[in-house]
Amino acid sequence: MKILLSLGIVVVLHFNLNSQNKYDYTWICGYDYLDSISGSESTLINFSDDKISVKYQNTIQKYALGSSVAVISDKNDGKLLFYSNGCAILDSTHNIMENGDSLNFGLYWENYCKGDEFLYYPISIAAMVLPNNYIKDEYYLIHQEISDIPVKNYTLNYSKIIFSNEYPRGVVQEKNSKIVADHLTPGFVTAIKSSNGRDWWLVHLLAESNKFIKFLVDSTGVHFVEYQSFGDSIKKQHAQAQFSPDGKLFAWYNQEVGLNLYDFNRHTGELTNYRKLEIEQKDIRGGLCFSPNSRYLYLFNITSVYQIDLLKQNLYDGIIKVGEYSSETSESSRQTFLYGMLAPDCKIYITSTFGSNYFSAIDYPDEKGEECGFNIFGLQLAYYNFIAAIPNFPHFRVDDSYPCDRNVSYYFGIPEVHKLLVYPNPSSAWIDIHIPAKGMLSIYDLNGRIVCKQFYINSQDLIFDVSAYAPGKYVLIFEERHRVYKGEFIKG
Repeated sequence: MKILLSLGIVVVLHFNLNSQNKYDYTWICGYDYLDSISGSESTLINFSDDKISVKYQNTIQKYALGSSVAVISDKNDGKLLFYSNGCAILDSTHNIMENGDSLNFGLYWENYCKGDEFLYYPISIAAMVLPNNYIKDEYYLIHQEISDIPVKNYTLNYSKIIFSNEYPRGVVQEKNSKIVADHLTPGFVTAIKSSNGRDWWLVHLLAESNKFIKFLVDSTGVHFVEYQSFGDSIKKQHAQAQFSPDGKLFAWYNQEVGLNLYDFNRHTGELTNYRKLEIEQKDIRGGLCFSPNSRYLYLFNITSVYQIDLLKQNLYDGIIKVGEYSSETSESSRQTFLYGMLAPDCKIYITSTFGSNYFSAIDYPDEKGEECGFNIFGLQLAYYNFIAAIPNFPHFRVDDSYPCDRNVSYYFGIPEVHKLLVYPNPSSAWIDIHIPAKGMLSIYDLNGRIVCKQFYINSQDLIFDVSAYAPGKYVLIFEERHRVYKGEFIKG
C-alpha cells in the first residue's frame, strides 16, 4: 500500500501533464532572412516537459512561418504532427506532407509562395487545425484564401489530413475545399467546441459588415448553419477573434473599431448581450486574448496592453493599462504588440507587430492589474520572428475545469509540499478544507483517479460533501501559484 500511495503522489503532483490533452503543446514560428543558410530557420517551442524548451529549428523546406501559422501536436505526448504557413502543409520532419503542396493555390500563392522573396501566405490569424472528434487521426485545417478577381476577396477553405499505417507522417486527403465564397473579414479564424464536446463551431464575420456566418464541423464534415447580424460593423482592417476558455464569450478586436464582446451559446451558436468598448481609435489592426479563468480580456493595440475586467457591468470601468511600448533598448524599439495566444503553461504570449526575437508575455493573466505580470521580453525566441506570427489555436480543454497547466515552467521536478488541513478525519458525510489561496483543488482515490477537480478564486474555509464517495482513503492536492498543498482523509 505504501508503494501504491507513493506512485499516486507522483501522479497527483503532475496530474495536469498526464491528463490534459496536448494538441497545442508544440509551437513553431520564424522567418527566413538569411539566404546563406539552406531551408528556413525557425523557433520550436515545446511545453511537454516540466520546463518549457525553446530551440532553433532549421526546416528542410524553404518556407517562412512569417504570417499565419497553424500547428497541431499529438494529443497524448505533445509531439509535433504537422503545421502550415498557408502555402503548404509540412509534416513532423519539416518536409511537405504528401499532397500538402499548393495550399490556397491561386494568384496570391504564385506571388508569395514561389521563388525566394516571401515564401509565406500574407494573412495573419487566418488558419487553424481542428481534430475530427469522430474519427481518430483525422484533422481539418481551416484556412483563409485571397483572390483578386474582380477585387481582393477573402474566402474560407478546409483541407483534410489523415494519419494511418500507410501514412504515418500524414497525407492530405482533401485540399482547398471551399467552405464559403462570401467576402470575409481578413484574419478572424477561431473555433470552439459545441456543448456536445465533439462538434466545432466556426464563427466568422463578413467583410465591412456586422453579419456573422456560422459553421459546424461535425460527423458529416464542415457545413453552413446560419447568418446572424449583430453588433457593430467591422471596417477594413484585420481583426483577431477569440472565444473565452470557458466557451461562454466571443470577442473580436481591432483598433479601428474597438472591442466587440458577446455572450455565446455553445449549444445553439447564438450570439447575445452585445457590448462595445473603444480605446485609442486608429486605422490599424489589434489583437486580444482571454485569461484562463475567462474573467479578464487583454487587448493589444501596437503600443499598449490593456486588461479589461469582464465582471464590470460597464466595460469602461474595468480598463487598466498593464503594459506599453518602450524604446529604451535596441530590442524593445521594435517590441510592439499585436496578437496574443493562451499557452499550455497558463501564460499569454504576445507577438510583436514587426520583427523581434521575443514574445512579450503576461505571466499571471488571472491576476488583476499590475499583478498580471506583464513582461515585455517574456520569452526569448531561438530565431527571429516576423510579421506578427504566432500559432493560432482553439481552446482544446474548454470542458476541463481549467484550460492550461500551471506546472509547466513553474516547477521543475517535484515541488515542496505543504500540509493541507482536512477535518474531521475519518468522515462519512462531509469534510472541512481550508483553501489557502486562489488555485486548483483535486481529490484522488488510491488508484490515482481524479474524483473531483475545482478551481477557487480566493482563500476560504470550504465544507465539502463526500457522502457519495466510496469508502477508503483519498488524497487531496491544492495548487496555487507558488506552492502545492497535500492532505488526505478516510471516507468511513
